Amino acid sequence: MFLKSKKTATDIKVQTYAGTPLIRGFAGVLLFLFVLTTSLPACDMSSFVQSEFAERCQLLLDLCEKADLARNLGHPDLTDYNNALSREWIRFFLAHGNHVNIPPTLSFIATDSWNAAIDEVGNAIAGLIKTGLERERMNRLRFRVILMKEPQRIESLQKMFAGRRQFIDSKEIGPDKEKWLEQALILPAIALNDQLGENPELQHQLQTEVSSHIETLQRILEHEKQGSDKEVVAALFASLQQEINFDMAFWESLFFYNT
Repeated sequence: MFLKSKKTATDIKVQTYAGTPLIRGFAGVLLFLFVLTTSLPACDMSSFVQSEFAERCQLLLDLCEKADLARNLGHPDLTDYNNALSREWIRFFLAHGNHVNIPPTLSFIATDSWNAAIDEVGNAIAGLIKTGLERERMNRLRFRVILMKEPQRIESLQKMFAGRRQFIDSKEIGPDKEKWLEQALILPAIALNDQLGENPELQHQLQTEVSSHIETLQRILEHEKQGSDKEVVAALFASLQQEINFDMAFWESLFFYNT
């Protein structure tokens, strides 16, 4: 539901003051606030409750949705929605924006990955408030927040990514190109698809990537079958491997695994 429109507004007039006592007094207030905020203790994670954090993530998600909808509909209370979203994001960031204050249920996420993800979410929210977001970026923001409230989904995918990387880095890959594709693309894609059920756009992106890579491998195997030069075939397959790893880096980042 939309917030009720405000019936009155306060006109703020800018005035220039020449009196130094007033300026000094104002500076003193700012200094006091700075000292106060910097001396505040970090959020106490020992009293952390996952259900409360999930509710906080849901509130943030709801405010993002309302701000997005209000902009798309040209709603007169867009500023109110943006202000509410801005306030909630500031509270969320102060509580969990640093890896030191990361919720215990998400502590398996690497420091760099968490910091990069929080920066991305913050930049997306800033863009949503200022000008709005295109569908692809809005979907990514929405999905990021959903994942934060459901850490088990992130953890299961991170285990998959770790196993995939171990396979990729292995010296025992061998000449079986189809086996490589299965381990490096097909099985990870199946695990990813299971977690993208509520986001058809991301599902479509994944399925398009997988189909394209399978078709490319089929062409490479056809070249090999026809007796093409081994170096040419090897170069084509190496290029395919790079493309797959590049695409997979997007999904690793989405699930807080890679920066």
